[in-house]
Amino acid sequence: MKLVSLLSLAAFVCSGAVAQQQPGQSAGIAITAPALGTVWTAGKTEVVSWTVQDSTVSNIDSVELRNGGSTNLQLVGQVGSKIPISGGQWEWDIPVDTKTDASYVLVFTSSKGSTYSPYFTIMAAPPGAKANFTSHKASSSASASGAEASSSEHSSASQDLAIQQTTMMLGLGASLVAAFFFSI
Repeated sequence: MKLVSLLSLAAFVCSGAVAQQQPGQSAGIAITAPALGTVWTAGKTEVVSWTVQDSTVSNIDSVELRNGGSTNLQLVGQVGSKIPISGGQWEWDIPVDTKTDASYVLVFTSSKGSTYSPYFTIMAAPPGAKANFTSHKASSSASASGAEASSSEHSSASQDLAIQQTTMMLGLGASLVAAFFFSI
């Protein structure tokens, strides 16, 4: 009985590890970043990367941020459009008002279909944080001025602590679930 319970738990956990690919064709790419377990922070610029699987696709028509369970992903918002796939990457300015959640996915759509990223986490920006960018861009980066950089370093340390605390809580939760199933 314990083995069946443990295997059921493992199957459930594994089924939620990657967002469910919807029926149909992919967008012609395979997303390599964000990877499962990636933790990004709202208000920062992150590099989303992919490998090209269909050379007949030239652009990603839209990129949506979604969250939730693999069978019921909810649209958070469109975060990009008309992105050339040939470069294999895109710099995404994560909106500063994005809330903490460990069930985000990016959905890339082209004329061929849609491709889903694995689940990843976005940590909310600390209170009072300002975005490190001024506008949406496809392949350039911004740098903070001296005062902003100092504030950014302090914010980064606070964010690292928050990430560590969240990771510890997730580990504790997994340990409690495992202990429960082993005690049955």
